[in-house]
Amino acid sequence: MCYQVAAMPSADAPRIRSPLHFRSSVMQDFRYRAPQIAIHWLVAAVVLFLLATGMLVLAELPNNAQKVGNLRIHMILGGLAALLVVARIALRRRLPAPPPVQGETLGWLGHLALNLVVLLLAFSGALLVLQSGALDAVLGNGVLPEDFKQFLPRKIHGLAARAAIGLVGLHVLAALYHQLIVKDRLLFRMGLGFGKAGQSR
Repeated sequence: MCYQVAAMPSADAPRIRSPLHFRSSVMQDFRYRAPQIAIHWLVAAVVLFLLATGMLVLAELPNNAQKVGNLRIHMILGGLAALLVVARIALRRRLPAPPPVQGETLGWLGHLALNLVVLLLAFSGALLVLQSGALDAVLGNGVLPEDFKQFLPRKIHGLAARAAIGLVGLHVLAALYHQLIVKDRLLFRMGLGFGKAGQSR
């Protein structure tokens, strides 16, 4: 009886990669389109600016003529943030979906909550300036009310702002978890980092 010894594969033989390896490679190499990346970071910058200035500057200013200019900028940027979120949602629906990652459902819920909170901030802010008469003051035809807190939209606006801060914090922690613990290079999707060849794609 003779035994045939199987030949060892040569070093030059092509390696057969498993479907799991291919899926992991596709997931790590995926990158959003340039407009999506630009809108993402622009929304982040505008929302963080609005939250910081709204809570640390506007909330501390007395409701006089000095506040009108700051309030005008706040309103314009708030409307811009809402429009950018709508544009981001529209692009997400039109363009191919990214490959799934660990915790995909939680990530989807987190993004949904962030989008809804930004839209709620814009909507409640618009209602507030209309109900309080602040729009007339911003347009130069009136004065600001003595206290915005007497209006219901102001209370909703304040609660939504605090919810936005919490959601942004969770979003940052989740991104760091994926980048440092899971190591799936999730931040590369949004334009941070480089491809495998060391060049941005």
